[in-house]
Amino acid sequence: MRVEQRSGAQRSGAQRSEDGRAGWGGPLAGALAGLLLAVSFGLCTQDDAFISLRYARNLVEGHGLVYNVGEAVEGYTNLLWTLLLAGLMALGIDAVVGSAVLGALCWAGAVAVAARAGGAAGGGPRAGLVAAAAAALSLQAALEAVEGLETALYALLIAAGVLSLAPRDECEGPDRGRGWASTLAFALAALTRPEAPLLAALAHLGLLVGDPGRWRERLRAALVAGAALAAQQGALLAWRLHTYGEPLPNTFYAKVGGAAWGRGLRYIADHALHHPALWGLAAVGAALALRSGGAARARALLALLPVLGQLLWVAKVGGDFKPTGRFLMPLVGPLGLLVGAGAGPLLRAPRGGLALGVVILVGAAVCGAGADTVYGWAAERRANLEARRTVGLFLRENMPPDTLMAIHSAGAIPYYAGLPTIDMWGLTDHHIARAPAPTMGEGLAGHERSDPAYVFSRAPALYLPEDKVFTLQAWPLSPEPGFPPDFGERYQSISVPIEGRVLNLWVRKGFLAGLAGGG
Repeated sequence: MRVEQRSGAQRSGAQRSEDGRAGWGGPLAGALAGLLLAVSFGLCTQDDAFISLRYARNLVEGHGLVYNVGEAVEGYTNLLWTLLLAGLMALGIDAVVGSAVLGALCWAGAVAVAARAGGAAGGGPRAGLVAAAAAALSLQAALEAVEGLETALYALLIAAGVLSLAPRDECEGPDRGRGWASTLAFALAALTRPEAPLLAALAHLGLLVGDPGRWRERLRAALVAGAALAAQQGALLAWRLHTYGEPLPNTFYAKVGGAAWGRGLRYIADHALHHPALWGLAAVGAALALRSGGAARARALLALLPVLGQLLWVAKVGGDFKPTGRFLMPLVGPLGLLVGAGAGPLLRAPRGGLALGVVILVGAAVCGAGADTVYGWAAERRANLEARRTVGLFLRENMPPDTLMAIHSAGAIPYYAGLPTIDMWGLTDHHIARAPAPTMGEGLAGHERSDPAYVFSRAPALYLPEDKVFTLQAWPLSPEPGFPPDFGERYQSISVPIEGRVLNLWVRKGFLAGLAGGG
């Protein structure tokens, strides 16, 4: 009996090796498609990305991981990404361009791993090709990849963590080498986004529940991985408390509070409508695999529990304001595995290949129908980037380096200006991140806390409004709702011509006279 089992294992191992040699077409095709879509957007770095860039620059310049020099506030949730940006700067590479290139490469890698997961789900290389097509047909994700944030890196690491855990046949128990590879991927993901340990735990739980015949081995592997992640998180917590004095990033306090289920569910539904092939085939794959049992069921639960956990979290926090599906993009790996589980049986069915082709074509058509919106968003980001760079450099050249300014979008303008800044949405400000927000969950996701009285009690020299800050003609400003009653007495609206446009801002009365007198 043992000889027969060993022979079966050897045969399945040989088959896996053969599939491995033949199964790189889908991953490579998917990676190339994802990369080409990403670079088609050009340089359109989002404003929030410049917060991490500013932290990275301060680190390289010897001030530590801070937004304002001398203020210990953890206004980022992507430590590993911020350190990578600092590494680019230390090498003399333009980190704005470098972040876009790195993001595009990470997204290509994530699509490749999703395709590989689809092939490993029992359907072979052709199923991997279907998974590659379903994953790569996302203009939203390709755009997100080049906007300067950590999302593509996180998607790649989560995909690698899940794929490394997936059993490939009925004879395969936990593999120590692949187990450590999965733990490493999840550990790096946990340095990239703070919710990664939850997805790792759900993946191990899915594998444990889905493979009851090997529950002791699966439990032992899960405990070893859990201990390693717990040690890492403990060390990170100790460093965070020592450096910032808080157990969680400041952004958590700024963005989370109350419940925004309606907004979150709409966010999920919108993503599903724009990615029918990905979500539809994943649902079919999950249903078929759960019914079949064995290794297929274990793989399905391994992918399905992290997907459900992420969906629940996204629904709770209310999603994101961007049309890129940023919070669902990290599921590309688990969804790719489920797509492969559905594609395999369909490919073996009569005319199943034709049906899958129709599904992919419908997905491509839906993707193309939304192209104007996605490329329009990218064009808007490019225009914003250029305008905010111009404003920031003007302030750097014309204001003393200790000039305190206040602004809502505390990314590109403060990054290029290099001035101490009050972040009026509180991502990098300890006080505002904890300010009351009675309507939390009803406004713009992640941008709902404010405290104008606190901001102007600090007497910033400059206030740059969110709207009408850089226009084609002078735009007289009016005090905004919620500002202190004496704001108009303390600040004056001015308009400054810059390179054919006009910078409209509020300046504290007497500040410019002081500069002139000092000159």
